Amino acid sequence: MNHSPSTPNEGSVASVGPPPDAFGFGRNWQRYISEHLNPERERIAAESLHDLLQVDLRGKSFLDIGSGSGLFSLCACKAGASHVTSIDVDPSSVTATKHLRASAGDPENWVVRHDSILDGNVARTLPAADIVYSWGVLHHTGNMHEAIVNAAQLVNPGGLFCIAIYNRVTGRFLDSERWLRIKRAYNHSPRAAQAAMESLYAGYWSLGRLRNRQNPLRIAREYKASRGMALKTDLVDWLGGYPYEFATSDEVIAFCTKRCGMSLVRLVPVPDDGNGNNQFVFQRTGDPAVA
Repeated sequence: MNHSPSTPNEGSVASVGPPPDAFGFGRNWQRYISEHLNPERERIAAESLHDLLQVDLRGKSFLDIGSGSGLFSLCACKAGASHVTSIDVDPSSVTATKHLRASAGDPENWVVRHDSILDGNVARTLPAADIVYSWGVLHHTGNMHEAIVNAAQLVNPGGLFCIAIYNRVTGRFLDSERWLRIKRAYNHSPRAAQAAMESLYAGYWSLGRLRNRQNPLRIAREYKASRGMALKTDLVDWLGGYPYEFATSDEVIAFCTKRCGMSLVRLVPVPDDGNGNNQFVFQRTGDPAVA
């Protein structure tokens, strides 16, 4: 599968855009599509989506908030979802998602929109869905809690709300607050400095594997087993991923339960000292609380 995303639709403009110093997630996802995406990675991504949701998507509506590359929207469409809506605030991500939609034959039941979940009008006009999926996205909006509330209200009663949120880490040198400063510095730096930071971080990552008596080359080769992703793409995504918010799993569960009318179905946690994404599957059992 050789993908080369086209130019964004200049006439499609989200009414609420990302902060001016936000990381260019869409450009990173376009590189992933062009350099890494293939049928094997697509298969792995589809399996990971099923393993996390543990439901048959046939006949269910699917809303992908922060579609990025569009890969998981594609997987939902091919899994038989009755309708797929993909939204992203980054025009390059919208382009990437539209490209994957085109590669699937432009199915009529898959709509791609350039929108922000922080736009209250968008949240009120998007179609509610049986599955609302936003993996590793809402903590990058610049207002994570408002984004969670807006996304949660789009879940049909009894439907599932699947999110992944960066874990809050304290008590170590590279804790969450220090990573916030690093990410901000990366996005405020010229491209030459960013490239240097990427090389330093790749070296730091490799040394960490060696300290744990692991082979970094082998891990890089096998990294696609993680949701079909590519190590290089994810390393740059992590280093540059700003805005950046974080919360413990208990904080996310309490917020979604009290504010969003959700009940926890499944938690896939990272280690307590891990900076990665805690994964949550909630079911809507009530109505969002009035703030």
